[in-house]
Amino acid sequence: MTEYNEEWVMSRRNPNHGLAPLKRVLGAIGDPQDALHTIHIAGTNGKGSVTNDLKEILKAHGYKVGMFTSPHLVSHRDRIRINDNWISEEEFQKYLDAYLDAILREDLGMFEIDCLIAFAWFKDQKVDYALIECGLGGRLDNTNVIAHPELAVVTTVAYDHMNILGSRLPQIAFEKAGIIQKRTVCLVGALPQKVLPVFMHRAERMQASLVQCPPFYSHGPRRLYFDHDEYELSSLAEYQKYNAALALEGAKLLGIDIHTDLTKQALYNAHWAGRFEIVNRKPLIILDGAHNEEGMHALIASMQQLPHPITAVFSALKDKPGQAMAQMLKENCDRLIITQFAGTRADSLHHLMIDGSEAEMTWQDAIEKAKRETAPEGSIVITGSLYFISLARKYLM
Repeated sequence: MTEYNEEWVMSRRNPNHGLAPLKRVLGAIGDPQDALHTIHIAGTNGKGSVTNDLKEILKAHGYKVGMFTSPHLVSHRDRIRINDNWISEEEFQKYLDAYLDAILREDLGMFEIDCLIAFAWFKDQKVDYALIECGLGGRLDNTNVIAHPELAVVTTVAYDHMNILGSRLPQIAFEKAGIIQKRTVCLVGALPQKVLPVFMHRAERMQASLVQCPPFYSHGPRRLYFDHDEYELSSLAEYQKYNAALALEGAKLLGIDIHTDLTKQALYNAHWAGRFEIVNRKPLIILDGAHNEEGMHALIASMQQLPHPITAVFSALKDKPGQAMAQMLKENCDRLIITQFAGTRADSLHHLMIDGSEAEMTWQDAIEKAKRETAPEGSIVITGSLYFISLARKYLM
């Protein structure tokens, strides 16, 4: 007999049947997503960090904030949280039981079930804001069932998931611009010039306002100058300055005073696990979910400040340009160890290998080799798939 629980949800494949099934279930329970003040966040990279930065700022100003992100890093339930608290196992099961008949009738997959539970829980808990991160793309993403978000944010547009979103940047931009709804506001980051017309056209068609994030200026390690003020981050990652600027502009559009000490302290406190995360000091061990070429470029820019020798440990998913990413890493570290991890989407060691790299059959052996053979004054960067980072983080912590 099937046991309908969190593990069963995780085993559910996401069927390619469009948004209608989830919309029908949400409609049957009163469309909880439309009772919320939502911020809908899409983009190739930086979605999770911007979501987390915004959560910290809103929370510091006294708001109760729901947050839906993916993939999970520690537990499946860390995708759904209010402020810093994950939905409990009991609460998750309660909502699953309540909607099980509809879930089975509509054949909902894992991501759809998570969306359903998140929207219902956030409404019942009367959150002030719900920050909803797109899973993939935007237009056809299961999160794109919100009729009138308070704000839409698109962080970046770059090459990723091209088998689904298209092989050209304007195609990818078209999918992400699909989260712009009628008479809403959409904030975009520093997008490639060739894709801006895509967003402008969508915004005009939807009678929406398109806001381009003003530039920030780097003021040395961990400091940025934005909107005539200086901010400090706890992260050493250069790319987090870009994400912080987007979050600050988003908060400003929501009516938050971003120049207060409260906002500045909130931004400093923002910590998003698995993104240039330091988990050891001697040697310095950093985890970073650079899971595509744009993410790898951003990681490498931040690696320039790390002490040598630098050992990189890398693995990736099959649908990523793994060898190209490995080559980028190899050119910016002293030693590259390539490995593999279990999973239907994980790439093989054989396929990821490049000239001049070292191979380790298991990711545990790869990490142990890096720890054993890297000098205490050196650095270890563990990167690639976020699924790999999740495993490594659990192993090291």
